[in-house]
Amino acid sequence: MKNNVKRSLFVGLAALGFVAAAGATNASAASVKVNFNQASSASTATTRNYAPTGSNALYTKAGALKGARQVASTATMSSLSNSKKGNDYFRGYRVAKLSNGSYYMKVVSFDKTYRGWIYVGKTDPRSNYKNVAGGLKAVDTTTDTALTADQTAKTYKLANPGTAFESQTFKAPAYTQYKVGRNTTDTSAYADDTFTLSKATKRTREGDTWVYVNDAKNPSVNGWVMESSLKEASATPETSTGVNQTMVSSVFNYTTYDQSGQKKNKVFSNYSGLRLLLNSNVNYTNGVNTFNRDAAVKGDKANVLSNDKLIAALDKDGLKTVYMKITPTVLPRIAGNWIDNLDPTGVYMKFNLDTEALPTTVHYGDKLTLSYSIEPSTVYVKATKTSLIDDKNANADGYYAYTVRNDVAQAILNFIATNGL
Repeated sequence: MKNNVKRSLFVGLAALGFVAAAGATNASAASVKVNFNQASSASTATTRNYAPTGSNALYTKAGALKGARQVASTATMSSLSNSKKGNDYFRGYRVAKLSNGSYYMKVVSFDKTYRGWIYVGKTDPRSNYKNVAGGLKAVDTTTDTALTADQTAKTYKLANPGTAFESQTFKAPAYTQYKVGRNTTDTSAYADDTFTLSKATKRTREGDTWVYVNDAKNPSVNGWVMESSLKEASATPETSTGVNQTMVSSVFNYTTYDQSGQKKNKVFSNYSGLRLLLNSNVNYTNGVNTFNRDAAVKGDKANVLSNDKLIAALDKDGLKTVYMKITPTVLPRIAGNWIDNLDPTGVYMKFNLDTEALPTTVHYGDKLTLSYSIEPSTVYVKATKTSLIDDKNANADGYYAYTVRNDVAQAILNFIATNGL
């Protein structure tokens, strides 16, 4: 009897203790208040560029406040931290301090996909916006480089004036500052203009070089442009006569990056398709067949095929951007792949030519092995072609882009993009 009384008393006290502890926790959470919530000055905008660390999630309001809902998980933020795309950077624009001494910053991704509050430590970042902790780390989106004496002495033209991204001038290199866009949307009218170079910088994530061009004839065009988008104005047109056909191999490299950001290559054969993805390579096959018959890259073996001319031919023949199907085709693969071309179904991923991996010197008649990197977190579906409706949602290549939000699906796609198959 005495033991039963003791046992009942112990259980009762334990239950009361649990209730008391729970009540204390709820009271503590409910007691956390906002001490201040202040917008950042526009004068500090370019110092408030960040990448997520992946250690904290993004919330609709400061995470310690009652009712805060998650916008992006730590897994998503970790994926964005390792992104190779500048539009996955974040811009901070408000700071809040809570009564528990924690600071939170309101941020938005450069592509405006994610917006919310994230923990940034116990130190007020307003005196030095690069001094943050917790879920963010300050980043330099570009690294200034020096122009060579040769570059400053020469004049240049746009290699392919028009409406393409590569043909535009920008107020800042693309995706290196939030809401800072381009100077032009169509440079066709400036095809004969010549430029001088005054500055150069390299984008941190993409790794490409941009130069600042000055147009004496039309100063409104002045701005940043991809270095690879220019050609020498004084250069004579390249001509070569001969029978040596420059060709592309059916085997291509898959460019990936390790944790330290170092580039690595994996080799895939177009004949076998991407591993386990069956008929995923019809677009690559079409591009190879077209390029290997292109008279623009036929000439004398003794002559050098310029990089600009090579890239222009790869672009024209469908090998600069290739959409690889990651789902099996409905119809079986047949030699010559003409039936594959009739099958518009399936989901694709976007392969972008790694132009930096091209040989420094290419002669007419050489056989090239191309390298590609894959755009992570995004899949594509072929747009339905119709003569009655001009579909503004499809991109210039005729595909709909879908950013994958589901964390599991996104992790699978990003694994494909960074580790191969």
